[in-house]
Amino acid sequence: MSNELRNKLHELQELSNNAADPQTRALIEALRLQTAILNERLFRIELQLGEMSKRLDSDPA
Repeated sequence: MSNELRNKLHELQELSNNAADPQTRALIEALRLQTAILNERLFRIELQLGEMSKRLDSDPA
């Protein structure tokens, strides 16, 4: 996870903690969780592309 994304997730957590009402808090928390999940999925895709690239580079064809 990039430092920039970590900072954004931290900012969303702070917003959620300081939200004036439960509905706003829940909405911000849902956005924070979805952002974290998206980041994990992107990280897995990046790993898979790296592995695929290594396999293609080592293929003597």
